[in-house]
Amino acid sequence: MNHILKKLNFRHFNSAVALSALAMVVVLAFAAGCVKDTGNYDYKTSDEIAPNLVSGIEASYSSISMDQLVIDPVMQENEDLFDYCWYAYPINNTNVKNDTIGRTRKLDYKVTMVSGTYYLIFKATDKANKTAVFKRSMLTVSSIFGEGYYINKYENNMTDIDFVNRFGVVNSNILKTVNGSSLEGKPIRLAYEVNRYSYNDTAANGTVTRIAMKPALMVCSDNDFRVYHGESMKLLKTWDKLFYEKPAVKKPQGVWANTSGFMFMNNNQVSFINNNGANVGEFGYFYPVDNMKLNPMVSVINGSNLLFDDNAGEFVGYYVQTLSPIKSAVKVASPLTLAPVGETYFTNSDLIYMGTQQYYYTSAGRTYAIVKNRSTGVYTLWQMGTGNIQYGYIYDNGAKGLVIPSNFGVVRAKVFALKGGASTALNTVIYYSAGDNNVSYYNPSNQTEVKNMITIPSEEQIVAIEHNFDNYFSINKFSVLSNKAGNWILRVYNMVGATADVAVPEIATYTGTGLAKNMIYRHTNTQITY
Repeated sequence: MNHILKKLNFRHFNSAVALSALAMVVVLAFAAGCVKDTGNYDYKTSDEIAPNLVSGIEASYSSISMDQLVIDPVMQENEDLFDYCWYAYPINNTNVKNDTIGRTRKLDYKVTMVSGTYYLIFKATDKANKTAVFKRSMLTVSSIFGEGYYINKYENNMTDIDFVNRFGVVNSNILKTVNGSSLEGKPIRLAYEVNRYSYNDTAANGTVTRIAMKPALMVCSDNDFRVYHGESMKLLKTWDKLFYEKPAVKKPQGVWANTSGFMFMNNNQVSFINNNGANVGEFGYFYPVDNMKLNPMVSVINGSNLLFDDNAGEFVGYYVQTLSPIKSAVKVASPLTLAPVGETYFTNSDLIYMGTQQYYYTSAGRTYAIVKNRSTGVYTLWQMGTGNIQYGYIYDNGAKGLVIPSNFGVVRAKVFALKGGASTALNTVIYYSAGDNNVSYYNPSNQTEVKNMITIPSEEQIVAIEHNFDNYFSINKFSVLSNKAGNWILRVYNMVGATADVAVPEIATYTGTGLAKNMIYRHTNTQITY
């Protein structure tokens, strides 16, 4: 056996030596060939072969959506010798696809990509030898639509939005400008949420991709309802694709944003988009009516929604994950536990006003409501803790049916707003207008009114007022929206410190065509806009 193994090992050794020797012969022959080659070759570096970029591209850029991004690089050679391409790679957004944004040397691009950070790549390819040079920059994009005033208006039998951007420029009919069409009918309401809308995107080949937690602007007219991307304003959903089960009757009455998604009212019924549910990007089943007539004045806190039944004349509460509405329970809450400790139930009343304080960068305020008893004619104020609707009850947080003098103007007002920023019981005021040219306010803490705080020209009619407040981001303005002879006028005022008073005259005025219905002010750092 050992003799056989020795023979095998010897044979393997001889084979290895033979292969090594053969390889050495090949190498020597190749080397000899190189030595004998007397040809004259001109070797070029890769820099000499590739097109040479001289200057004109910076290391980083920042831009706002809808702005023009212009970059004019300089080539060392004749620029006609090359093909060009600009493209953007998203860095911090996996739901955004790579995008070619230019095919000429000079980039002149209207920025339509969503907010985020991108690698911006410039490529110049030599037409003859196909070599290329690349230059990479960082591009940061923020949305022009993230900060400014959205004016919801009616013009030429259509609903659209004029947008006053952060630089004071009025951008007319942005829905039609971006998407080619407005909404049919008269405007009702619009709502914005910065990161609470998810939907499925179906590619041409049928591949379905879930786009999660994106900003959304929902716009509602009396004849249509659509969803737009909150940064690009591109249309995401139309009526036919907005519902898990499309309603038989198309009668939109309003849309509201909350921390769980959105609530929509149609033909006296409500439905929710819940980001924790299975109906991605679609409103789910509508809640039963139960002989109610729902008032379209709605208050929202967190995932809870406070409504009013005009038939019974009492509050009704909805929570996105509760299967039935909360009725017949307005209760006093313990300050320590927020649990109900008694009942102050009422019914047979008319709703005059109901609204939520906008507080900090989300909603942490309370709902204020004014009602009139149908039997006694007495007006009362309630401060509702809407958030506890999810636990099965509605409670009053301090007003306890405070009687409002019947001669106060607030009980006959048509346009309302709350002062933002107050967090304790009755530590706020209710701004109001009769729909004329004056703004006043009611102070429930001392039962007084300040009349004609703001007076605008008599030929104008006030349609919306708003205290634009955010303590964390130091937003503290007051806005008055009015109509005059087929045009809208927006006035913006400073507040007098932390008081409820407004400094006159206005600090800015903006105008546009069409009749305004309402407005929202968006700041890039706020979350929910009602």
